[in-house]
Amino acid sequence: MFINFSSIISWMFKSFDISGDTKLLEKLEKDGDRFVMIIKKHWIYSIIISWRIFFVILIACVNVYLLAFWQINPDTITISIATLLSLNVIWWLIIVAIYIGRFRRIQGNKPYVEDIYFAIAKSKHSDEAFVNFFNQTILLLILLFIITIFTLFTSITSIFLSSGSHFSFGIINAFLLIIQLGLFYGYLNAMINQEMDFKVVVPGQILFYNQRWVFGDSQSMNADKIKTINATHPWLFSSFINYGNIIVLTEWDQGWNGQMDMDYIWDPMGTVKEIQRVLAKDFSGMEQDVNLLLQKFSAQIGIENIDTPENKERLREFVKNNDSLLQEIFKNGDVETKQEVRELYILLQE
Repeated sequence: MFINFSSIISWMFKSFDISGDTKLLEKLEKDGDRFVMIIKKHWIYSIIISWRIFFVILIACVNVYLLAFWQINPDTITISIATLLSLNVIWWLIIVAIYIGRFRRIQGNKPYVEDIYFAIAKSKHSDEAFVNFFNQTILLLILLFIITIFTLFTSITSIFLSSGSHFSFGIINAFLLIIQLGLFYGYLNAMINQEMDFKVVVPGQILFYNQRWVFGDSQSMNADKIKTINATHPWLFSSFINYGNIIVLTEWDQGWNGQMDMDYIWDPMGTVKEIQRVLAKDFSGMEQDVNLLLQKFSAQIGIENIDTPENKERLREFVKNNDSLLQEIFKNGDVETKQEVRELYILLQE
């Protein structure tokens, strides 16, 4: 059980709210929106920025070597510091790996149109995963800060207790620990951007929310004001992996005021098409997908298309009485089948 640092920081800074996306989705649900598209940075972002992790490990290894092996006869305090530092870094690596894995499972790859109830449930799971990661990372930062202060203190007191070489040795270790603190904090800040930056696309509007540590800002764009939505692959590597940026320009984009960016988006070209479909409230593509689903599972469902109001009503009644069957199809299906089931629920809300 860890101290809930996220709640403490949210209480101190009202612009910091890990559950902000969930609260927005719940508000949209109360307002009558029934399908949405949630866009966050792809999990590849956390991998690309992991150069900080490499340097933290490298510097920690140097620290441990200096503390535990550089001196001929290291004392108990020095060995304890080296041990605590090693455990701190290993623990951090574990929670980073766990969080990236959970983020990938929850958010998936390409953003897609989904029923708002699915979106709310997914958002709550994502919030829970990030709160655990955030609280443990803050705890480790505090422990690393204490280790740094203690190292500085012991190096300064060594001037009066021993030779000046011990002072130089302690200052070098403290300096390396300070660099680790900066890299540690920088990675946490980048992960905050991954989790708490989000865009919500609803019919007729795109809602943007950007978080920079404890500071957040939001903006909305109406569909009738949008001039263009551009997708780009900024680098050769991003084109190969198929992630990139999406730029939304409005008719009042003088001085860049009408431009909003989405970066590290998986399949940016396809995502733009999905955004346009949601803005225009285009159900034709969804109906085709649902018809494919019904044809694949016609033996179990008994309805082959959703092209008529009568069939739609029959399907709504079937789902009402056989929701567990649809959930089983979703659980065991491939990516396309899962998307078709999501779209079926969306259409039945209309």
